[in-house]
Amino acid sequence: PALLGLVFDTGHYVYGSGANDGAGIGAALDRYGDRIWYMHYKDCEPAVAARARAEGWDYFTAVGRGVFCELGRGCVDFAAATEWLRARDYSGFVTVEQDVLPGMGEPRASAQRNRDYLATLGL
Repeated sequence: PALLGLVFDTGHYVYGSGANDGAGIGAALDRYGDRIWYMHYKDCEPAVAARARAEGWDYFTAVGRGVFCELGRGCVDFAAATEWLRARDYSGFVTVEQDVLPGMGEPRASAQRNRDYLATLGL
């Protein structure tokens, strides 16, 4: 852990773990906590994720169909992740990573909605 850190991406973790409820974030943070040097806040839309798995979509198809939605619209428990960071006096960066591909909406409006959601978490 002193030599190799992780970027923990909440949305990628939920999608990659196969969970559709996001409830495992706390356990994952506890499991990998001593290696987490940086956080990405990203949400995962469970219905799209389930369909992607069922239909065997590749990653880019899933992204294009909205598997990574705006914060608070998916299943990632950001309140739990934020509390986990606060309990450990995390002082690093948290980057909001939002995929807004052409035809998926306006990036600036999406960023504002994400920012508004973060404010509900006290961030």
